[in-house]
Amino acid sequence: MNTNYKNKLFWILHTSGWLLYYLIFTFVYSYGKFKDTKAFLLYTLTYVMGFLVSLSLRKLYRFTYQKIESLIMLPVYLILISLLATTIWYLSDYMISALFWEGNYFHILIKKISLKSFLKTNYVFFILMTAWGALYFGIKYALDWQNEKKRSAEAILLAQKAQMEMLRYQLNPHFLFNSLNSIRALVDEDKVIAKDMITELSEFLRYSLLHKDVTFVPLSNELEAVKHYFSIEKKRFEEKLELTYNITDDTKNCQILSFLLHPLIENAVKYGMKTSKMPLRISVTARKTDYGLFIEVCNSGEWIERNHANREQGGTGTGLSNVRKRLENAYNGGFKLDVSCKEQRVCIKIEIKEEYLHG
Repeated sequence: MNTNYKNKLFWILHTSGWLLYYLIFTFVYSYGKFKDTKAFLLYTLTYVMGFLVSLSLRKLYRFTYQKIESLIMLPVYLILISLLATTIWYLSDYMISALFWEGNYFHILIKKISLKSFLKTNYVFFILMTAWGALYFGIKYALDWQNEKKRSAEAILLAQKAQMEMLRYQLNPHFLFNSLNSIRALVDEDKVIAKDMITELSEFLRYSLLHKDVTFVPLSNELEAVKHYFSIEKKRFEEKLELTYNITDDTKNCQILSFLLHPLIENAVKYGMKTSKMPLRISVTARKTDYGLFIEVCNSGEWIERNHANREQGGTGTGLSNVRKRLENAYNGGFKLDVSCKEQRVCIKIEIKEEYLHG
């Protein structure tokens, strides 16, 4: 459920609830008790103040809802906030209403405002504020539960789709076809390199099979798979491909999505070879920041738009889109994904919040 819908729902419920409460008390309990128009307007002003005070509590309730760690403490916070809101309502109502009363303003306030007056006239307001807060928390909890249920259902679908996409990346037929052809050519030319390439391909496929059902892996494991992949591509392209790793030691045990880097690496090689001056330069960077874990994959060359990528042989143009969906599903907004293209260099940058890096 998006934010606009939630805001619209809040305003509808908030406005209609207060209007209904005002009409019921006006025409059922207070009808005919007003001495003049001014008395009626001051009576109406009381409910307008209640509307505004309860409206201002929305951010406080939202903050409390996000920070509270135990639902057991929720009634305590609700009562305290309702007491505060009732006091503000009581004082502001009297202070504004006193402007229309005859006599000295401050003398009237001192005479009217008292603990006895507060307890006598505001217990209904306190109950109303408490009910309003309980309704707010109840609706918010119900909406969040509904969103969580929807997210769980989407997570299953995305997991299935992601697994299919991971298999596509793991067993890309073009990648395998090119690798096997390279191995075949090397068998007669250089048996040692051919043997090494077979070993690298086997290690890459072994990693794919071992982690096909694993959601999170240490960054070090993911980098090992990347190195196997690069080793194969390096043997294929030789001096046309240059690789650089900038990995700090404090990032290697960070837990990240399995096969998160591979689609980025594959695209860097595939599209970099089509747009970059040779040699194609690819760098992989990982370091800690104040936000969490920063990962960057850069390649020399130009950015290829998705529509153009769709027309390229073997390209679906959905790699980065699927990466974003997997990140959204796994980290629920606790990440950043940016693409920068300048000076014949394309960089994909991912940042993951610290709280998600420990499994």
